Amino acid sequence: MIVGELTKRLPDGLTVKASGKQETEYAYVVVDDGQGKSFVQINVQPNMSEVEGDLFGSDAKVLADGTKVTTHQGPGEKGGKGVKMRQVDTIRPDGLRVVISAFNAANQNVAAGRKDPALTLAELQRIATSKVWQS
Repeated sequence: MIVGELTKRLPDGLTVKASGKQETEYAYVVVDDGQGKSFVQINVQPNMSEVEGDLFGSDAKVLADGTKVTTHQGPGEKGGKGVKMRQVDTIRPDGLRVVISAFNAANQNVAAGRKDPALTLAELQRIATSKVWQS
């Protein structure tokens, strides 16, 4: 379900080249907009209220519905040469946490294949805050 819902919410102009999932909380797609492949991963985790204080500080943006949002841009986590990551982390008042990241490479372990990730922080936030993850 997660990979299908993620795919439906991708911005126009992206072609899904690969996809996969693990268990029920994680999925990924590799997309291409004609400028190279970009890895996008999402984690949908219920009942995460206990980590809210550790992950969402006073700098978190709070949306009208009480959802907290933090963003991060920086180097990738797995050491691929030149890999950049954009990430949006959200938690809803009911403890549902959705974290989505996009990279400028086909996966985190290979060298960057494009200048920037295919999705902007705003596009990632739109996906992460979609009400579909609540079902």
